Amino acid sequence: MFEVYKKGLAFLTILVLASSLLVWDSAYAKAKSSSISRAESVYRQARAGYDRLAKSARLRTDRRAWTRVIKRFRSVYLTYPNNKKVAPKALFMMARCYRELYGYSRSGKDIEQAIKRYQVLVEKFPKSRLADDALYGLGEVYKRTGRVNPARKAWEQLIEDYPKSDKAKNAKRRLKALGPKPRRKSVSPSTGPKIALGAKPAIVEDVRYWSGPDYTRIVIDTSGPVSFKRGYLPADIKRKLPERVFLDLKPAIKGNGINSRINMGSGSLKRVRVAQFRRDTVRVVFDFGTPGKTKVFYLKEPFRVVADVFGKDYFERPSRPSHSTTAKKDGKKGNSISLAQQLGLCVKRIVVDAGHGGKDPGAIGPTGLKEKDVVLKIAKKVTSRLKKKLGCRVILTREQDRFLSLEQRTAIANAKKADLFVSIHANAAPNRKIRGVETFFLNFALDEDAMRVAARENATVSRRIGELKNILNDIMKNAKVDESSRLAGYIQKEVVGSLRKKYTYVKNRGVKQAPFFVLIGARMPSILVEVSFISNRKEEKRLKNDSYLDRVAEGIVNGIESYM
Repeated sequence: MFEVYKKGLAFLTILVLASSLLVWDSAYAKAKSSSISRAESVYRQARAGYDRLAKSARLRTDRRAWTRVIKRFRSVYLTYPNNKKVAPKALFMMARCYRELYGYSRSGKDIEQAIKRYQVLVEKFPKSRLADDALYGLGEVYKRTGRVNPARKAWEQLIEDYPKSDKAKNAKRRLKALGPKPRRKSVSPSTGPKIALGAKPAIVEDVRYWSGPDYTRIVIDTSGPVSFKRGYLPADIKRKLPERVFLDLKPAIKGNGINSRINMGSGSLKRVRVAQFRRDTVRVVFDFGTPGKTKVFYLKEPFRVVADVFGKDYFERPSRPSHSTTAKKDGKKGNSISLAQQLGLCVKRIVVDAGHGGKDPGAIGPTGLKEKDVVLKIAKKVTSRLKKKLGCRVILTREQDRFLSLEQRTAIANAKKADLFVSIHANAAPNRKIRGVETFFLNFALDEDAMRVAARENATVSRRIGELKNILNDIMKNAKVDESSRLAGYIQKEVVGSLRKKYTYVKNRGVKQAPFFVLIGARMPSILVEVSFISNRKEEKRLKNDSYLDRVAEGIVNGIESYM
């Protein structure tokens, strides 16, 4: 009788769960449909504003009128950055507005803004029906401003990627009108920046690395830009040589203080060797213990080449335990399932990064409060709460006041095979009245404020940030952009909500995208949260308050829980 009762109860439980899932699916579908319709509605309102502007001879010459319309399209994009129907249209219309405004203003800044929007549309939404139009428009803009080679590249890419589109025929005619290609005046390597012929060789100054069992990040510091070419050498049994991948850096010379042979010890990568291969070429060889994959990119200011080396087992996630063992109050041990496992078995390991540290204080408030100190306190609070509330394994990139390079922080997350990467910072601005909370994920920046924040956190300048497009093109193909955007949305909402429960005038500055070095190369969803403006006197005062930091930490943890 008892067995029948148990079976009946189990069946009833399954039935209830199934019903709940059906209800949830229905609710989710309705919510998603509602979100799409809202996005379309907001876009149409912005488009109506453009149509009114285009029909008015008076408004068309008024820069303020164009700016208002552009802001409306920008708002649509930033609100729905991953909506595949609305986001491309908003980007395209921003480009169109800037392009038409240029006809009146003749301002180079306007045409550059148009170019940026076209580029982001093509790179982020290559399957959009507007991608070919964006490439064609990009070529037109380049040609209009006398940049023939970029125009040629845009139209060639259009023909190659969208051969059956209506714009491909037009692009072919435009290319024919341009005439034959001129001879190249600079070396165009397979990877890296273009280096002019006869350029002075850069010095390879240092080779740094961070290593785990099946992941290693190698950073090659040089005194200036170099191109790099990657090659593969198979194992040579007779000479007892393993599989090898090499990087040829050019033009470059090996510095005197460089160690020619760096042993890694255990792991998939056994050693790195550095040698002057040719008079103007330094070869860096990776000797594998077991076959692996490499990902290579470069960063600027200072220039360095970064190589991520993955062992063959790196992409095999660790087996998921069916339960966790915890100590009971009575001293006995029993089986219990952690909340992390209940909510989402794929999120069990989180890396929390406290920004800056050591010789890098970060931003400094009006009364001397340092960003590096504040964010470390918050990171520790987040770590303890995550462990207690969600039962996750949490790794801090730094537990004390010490300096870590930006690339080292991501390397830690990759080496630990983290499921999430959360970098915590405090914001700053020249205008001390600016305040609020904002959260970022890795992508091409469209917002000028986002460019400013990225420039400050990258310790570089906005102009160089603009050049990051070339660096990010390949990286973004593997970045968890959609997941990072979702994670950023949850954390932003929860941090603002947590602070507003106790504090007034908490400004929600929203979720934004920007090219942060600290997020580049992360193999997991990753975000950077700017918890408040340390440059604002009121928010600096709050950041000194332990209760305020508790609220921030609580919001970050709640955001992660909501995401899971």
